[in-house]
Amino acid sequence: MKDLGHGANVEPMARMYNKNPKDIIDFSSNINPNVIQGLEEYILEGLQESRSYPDIKYTNLRNNISQYIDVRPEFIIPGNGATEIIYLLMKSIDKRIAILNPTFSEYERSARLNNLDVINLNLDESNEFEIDLNNIKENINKFDSLFVCNPNNPNGKVKNLEKLLDIIVDNNKLLIVDETFMEFVEEEEKYSLVKYVEKYPNLFILKAVTKFFGLPGIRLGYGLTSNNDIIEKIYNYKEPWTINSFADTLSNYIFKDQKYIEDSKEYYIDERNFMLSELKSINSIHVYDTDTNFILIRLNDKRAKEIKVELLREGNILIRDASNFIGLDDRYIRIAIKSHKENELLIRHMKKLLGD
Repeated sequence: MKDLGHGANVEPMARMYNKNPKDIIDFSSNINPNVIQGLEEYILEGLQESRSYPDIKYTNLRNNISQYIDVRPEFIIPGNGATEIIYLLMKSIDKRIAILNPTFSEYERSARLNNLDVINLNLDESNEFEIDLNNIKENINKFDSLFVCNPNNPNGKVKNLEKLLDIIVDNNKLLIVDETFMEFVEEEEKYSLVKYVEKYPNLFILKAVTKFFGLPGIRLGYGLTSNNDIIEKIYNYKEPWTINSFADTLSNYIFKDQKYIEDSKEYYIDERNFMLSELKSINSIHVYDTDTNFILIRLNDKRAKEIKVELLREGNILIRDASNFIGLDDRYIRIAIKSHKENELLIRHMKKLLGD
């Protein structure tokens, strides 16, 4: 089976280094360690519902998401994770797409599998991966759609995209924004473009419960757009019943759990500050500032593969080798922000291997 180069590859790494998978602390996947209260009860309720087919129109699910993000239900496209929506979207848009790199590799993979023409544009690594609006303007006639991740994976910084949106709208292009990490951002309302979905049909936003709600195995994501042409095309391609009864049932509860949402946001504000402060005390690395639940690091003396193996062997810690992101090289690693105890363990081992 082809290695797609993502994180969360605990099982194969455990086999390779003769480790028990349950002993490995996975810093390669960016999942909220906090658990929703009542989760087991909700799963059991979903188990009861699994004896019937899910609603093929996902009416209840779309209504729950609508109340959570304040977007009309008809503009919400549920999917089996955000990845399903990405692949459906690539079947439903015009031929030429530009992607801001480094970023999540499935954007380009899904585009090429659907025979789109891909133009890779680069974020400014020398300036903390800023978006070069002049570069967008210079290339505006070379693409029909522009794909950007915000906050961006792998560097974690959130950007104000309103000027970029203006450029896209003025030139009648489509802006696709992956906001799957947006809930981790302290000032989410300031940066999210969800508030513009109903105003601009030139906008398509991806969201998911995977990261912030810590439920990757549920496989629930959704797309947001008021572009009726794209909505119709996606539903022409979309297979029926791709969202299971567990995800549908959970949507009755997780989006309304204000305590979980507020506690998680506060936790990440504090833990980000702790992690960044501790990591920046290590002189042999460059630590990029982040607004979300992971941190990009550039190594000065070691290589990503080397430190990845050392951390796994000595600390049962699995990190993300970020060298396969377009625009990065073998000096880059990415680490998730996990529980405080696990974060302390990671920092202790990194200081041991890299020095203070």
